Amino acid sequence: MELSDNEKTLANYLSEFPMNHSVPVYFGNPLSVDSDINNGTATLLKRNNRLYAITNHHVINGYLSRCEKEDGISLMIGGYYVKNILEHIAFNNKEFDICVLEFTGQKEDDFRMQGNVPTKFYELGKTEKTVKKGAVVAFGGYPGVFRVRKSTNQVEFHTLSSGASVVKEISDRNIIVSINHEKSAITTLTDVEPPSNIGGMSGGPVFEISKEGSITIFRFCGIIAECNDNYKVMFAKPVSLFASVIR
Repeated sequence: MELSDNEKTLANYLSEFPMNHSVPVYFGNPLSVDSDINNGTATLLKRNNRLYAITNHHVINGYLSRCEKEDGISLMIGGYYVKNILEHIAFNNKEFDICVLEFTGQKEDDFRMQGNVPTKFYELGKTEKTVKKGAVVAFGGYPGVFRVRKSTNQVEFHTLSSGASVVKEISDRNIIVSINHEKSAITTLTDVEPPSNIGGMSGGPVFEISKEGSITIFRFCGIIAECNDNYKVMFAKPVSLFASVIR
């Protein structure tokens, strides 16, 4: 069943929200065009004037592993060059696959990127409730297959997001989201079908969508961990696993 024009407009609007609060995390050698570029996604949060970038353990571990094997590997979070990642790691848990990076001397503008997608840090509330089964969520990220290396030190990213997916199951460690293509709008800046491999979205934000009267409410509930190969099911890590680290 195809969405009506009004439904597509609404779904596209809902899918834009998570992209406003995320940026690509990418690393490689900016001086060598032959050097591979790897990327994930970082969710941008703030609380009590402290800035945080949340991504997956496997993303940051991938960067650290390349640094051990190769010279000249640089890490960017959006528009911000991270000189020493170890100074910013507040929580890095392999079992949960979560990494929380804290930035105390930086400003929000330091992470902004050029392009059509604005960059904002989402204000995390004092308490975060667990999302429930059946909830409608929006999520997004930066798939590596959409990444374009324009020149040696210039990388262009495109986005993939959904504004009308449904929580299928919930546990202490996972939010399982069913991605129904007939009832969700998939938006990319490249205007193509979603790829089968969406590696690079790891760490992207997941927001629960609700209504209070005529007002649409977005509430942060977790970060993307992985998707299955046919892009029908997405696994996310709930905010309860790392909320206590964000002061």
